[in-house]
Amino acid sequence: MKERIIAAARQLFNHLGVKTVRLDDIAQHLGISKKTVYQYFDSKEELVRLMLEDQLNENLREADAINKQGANPIVGAFQIWNRLNHYRQTVNPNLLRDIERHYPTVWGLFQAFRAEYINTILVANLREGIDQGLYRPDLDETIIAWLWADQSQRDTPYDNSDVAIKHHFIRGLLTPKGMNAYEVSEL
Repeated sequence: MKERIIAAARQLFNHLGVKTVRLDDIAQHLGISKKTVYQYFDSKEELVRLMLEDQLNENLREADAINKQGANPIVGAFQIWNRLNHYRQTVNPNLLRDIERHYPTVWGLFQAFRAEYINTILVANLREGIDQGLYRPDLDETIIAWLWADQSQRDTPYDNSDVAIKHHFIRGLLTPKGMNAYEVSEL
């Protein structure tokens, strides 16, 4: 039952944001009583934290699997960018805004996760690309990883600009060898 409650909370929070969804709404969505929700969670904050941990860990596992697939780092970069972009497009922006405003402890968890994601997943891709001679060796991996995370999450006012930004960003990482690999991989 606990997993069902977390899944329902995730669905509702991602769709509507955290502030507007009450524990009563989650209980009603599941056809259970609010009392049942409180049997598994001491507070809404605990449910928000567990839901976010579950969601973030899933994203980390997916990105780690991309890095371990063995595809060249350029293909991996596109897949990771697409995954980050998918997250931005499918999660209500109010989810993170509400967490930041109303649940500072949970927001700290998100910030720690973001730093871990950047310092493990994105930096690993950059290092692998540099090691293979596909990415420029003069890149500051940490700064580029933070910029990557930031750019892939930005809303833009132009149709299809996400694709153009992704291609421009990744092309900016490449050596001539990387550019040749990029051009033949039909990304």
